[in-house]
Amino acid sequence: MAISGQSHRIRISGVAAVVRLGYQKAATLGAWTVEGDMFAAEVVDVDGFRITQAPLTLYIHNKDGTDTRRQLGDVSVSQGRLYGRLLPRQV
Repeated sequence: MAISGQSHRIRISGVAAVVRLGYQKAATLGAWTVEGDMFAAEVVDVDGFRITQAPLTLYIHNKDGTDTRRQLGDVSVSQGRLYGRLLPRQV
């Protein structure tokens, strides 16, 4: 089977998330979006040192009480917004 033609990207969004360095909070985020592997969010609060360290983990709280967790790379903060790349899940 071959797939050809225009590729599609899924875009999802949410209202809040947290970025952690280990157990320590690196950033509290407001509204966020994911398109492809790129993540962008409004910054509510950020620790200027921790957000520059690695590995950073994005936590998105789900309605069922669980958290979706993804590693973030290439993180930057500019003009009240955080940008990063969702890293591939390790199996």
